[in-house]
Amino acid sequence: MFLGFVFLGVLLLLILLGVPVALSLAGTTLLGLFAMGGWGAVSAMSNTAWSTTSEFVLTAIPLFILMSEIIGATGIGRDLFIAVERFLGRISGGQAVATVVACAIFGAVSGTAVGVAAVIGGVAIPEMLSRGYPRRIATGAVAGGSPLGMIIPPSLPLIIYGVVTETPIADLFLAGIVPGLIITVLCCICVSFMVRRSGIRSEPVDAGSAFDSIKLSLPVVILIVLVIGSIYAGIATPTEAAAVGAVGAFVIAGIQGRLTWERVVSSLYASARTSAMLLFVLVGAMLFGYLLGITRMPQELTALVVDLDVSRWVIFAMIMLAFFILGMFLEVTSIILITMPVIFPTVVALQFDPVWFAIVLMANMSLAVVTPPVGLCLYVVKSCAPNTSLRDVILGTAPLMMMYVLVLIALCFFPELAIY
Repeated sequence: MFLGFVFLGVLLLLILLGVPVALSLAGTTLLGLFAMGGWGAVSAMSNTAWSTTSEFVLTAIPLFILMSEIIGATGIGRDLFIAVERFLGRISGGQAVATVVACAIFGAVSGTAVGVAAVIGGVAIPEMLSRGYPRRIATGAVAGGSPLGMIIPPSLPLIIYGVVTETPIADLFLAGIVPGLIITVLCCICVSFMVRRSGIRSEPVDAGSAFDSIKLSLPVVILIVLVIGSIYAGIATPTEAAAVGAVGAFVIAGIQGRLTWERVVSSLYASARTSAMLLFVLVGAMLFGYLLGITRMPQELTALVVDLDVSRWVIFAMIMLAFFILGMFLEVTSIILITMPVIFPTVVALQFDPVWFAIVLMANMSLAVVTPPVGLCLYVVKSCAPNTSLRDVILGTAPLMMMYVLVLIALCFFPELAIY
């Protein structure tokens, strides 16, 4: 186990020095295997890398990313916000509430917090600012709503978790629906209260005709039904549903006359770049997990934790605190890939349900994307409001983050909320 901690220390050192996470993981594995068994041991890396990337379920990652890129590039995401704003714009704080709802809906077809923040933020923030909303509320509503894409299926972090821990992805998707909806409702209540407390009197939105609003939101609704409905109806696997979603996004954009050659090329390029990054990190994490398995660190650490004379909930609280601290410095996917080979055996040994733990973890990791200094959504949202300070974005987001914490605590007391 001592060697395992040494290798873990080397990994963290490389990351702190600015070495890309994928190279840090693979490089540490290379050094560790060579130190333990010479070049003969190093040869096992190729087999591990191949077995990792040949998993059929991984095909869902680039397909979901492609679907998200097409929706963003063709303006379908912008139409979604306009439609939701028309429905909710007349209530108190309607634009802020509409922003949170739009984040939740777009998250259901995006799966990434940063993508939600970029698409919805680019439309919602200027609209709210033009109607007199304080900058803290305008930016906070977007930043606070953007992590919903990590919990509401299809979620890319949940897919990564399912691949690494061999947990059924369909079960993970189903378990994320109720907690995601609860967080959405709580965030809507929170921003509505924030607007009322600010004392602003924004003009109501011109609702237009109900038909126009439905027409604008229909493409995204169709994609959600195609993707999520096909999984839960047993018609398609998550990977097949991702293909249906990607093709559906192309077809809808084509029917609307928005599928230009430039948009197709840019979407394919962005999807390939993001997918390659994720898969390189995944390969590196699997290699590092193989190294830790040889040192028997996960097994011995699990045995040590289980033998402790403390409640399993004390250990769970320590694990959650560790994840929160990691989230301040690392990206969510990297955290999942680095920690699961070590933490997951302990979670199972303590008799926590793997699916339930995944949803609790996602609620915790939702804080990571809006926690400085590496909270990516904070910087994306700030870029949508150039004259807004990062401090205002953080202060505007903080009340909504408490809603995620409340649901995390509720999941501990009422685990049946993560139904699957």
